[in-house]
Amino acid sequence: MLQLEQAGILCEQIPFISIQQSVSAEVRSAIDRASRQQKAVVFTSVNAVAPVVAALAGKIPDWQVFCISGATRMAVEQYFGADKVAGSADDAASLEQKISVPGPAAEVLFFCGNKRMDTLPGLLSGRGIRVEEYQVYTTTLSPVRLDKSYDAILFFSPSGVESYLSENEMAQDTVLFTIGHTTAKAVKSSLPNKVIVSPEPGKKQLTETVIAYYKA
Repeated sequence: MLQLEQAGILCEQIPFISIQQSVSAEVRSAIDRASRQQKAVVFTSVNAVAPVVAALAGKIPDWQVFCISGATRMAVEQYFGADKVAGSADDAASLEQKISVPGPAAEVLFFCGNKRMDTLPGLLSGRGIRVEEYQVYTTTLSPVRLDKSYDAILFFSPSGVESYLSENEMAQDTVLFTIGHTTAKAVKSSLPNKVIVSPEPGKKQLTETVIAYYKA
């Protein structure tokens, strides 16, 4: 990351997951049908936005969009427009509190990946809101065994945490930085290390958090 290097912090970028768009013909048809209706839709990852946009093929549907803030919200606003964002939050649990769908047959469309967390669907279902879930991207673990220790490690997703720990141990004095609270929860459930969470879920914000920590 150039910003870290400019601040005098050496950084190695090692991919531990791979992400691919994965929209089946069935899901593509469902997106097309939904594009002609008023719907409440949810994005909890920036990776879900691009495949849905591609499936919409230029159509701008009349949707209320609820999304994670940071990069995900920016991607939503870029295509759908800022006025379509009905609510956003830094993590899934907080986002659930922003979602308001009136009517006895309340429903949201949730665009997600194959490794999505249960937090949001579970909370919405508990409120009687039906969650129509569509998988639009696939996350594959690609673990790498490392033979060195680091002063700090940055994690950008729970899947990244899972992949790292499947092949590596963690030195107790390594500081762990996470892009959001969901990823932090995945770290804290497995490790006793110090965890610092970015104030907003974005790569730029996480990078600035690392710089501020080491320059303090």
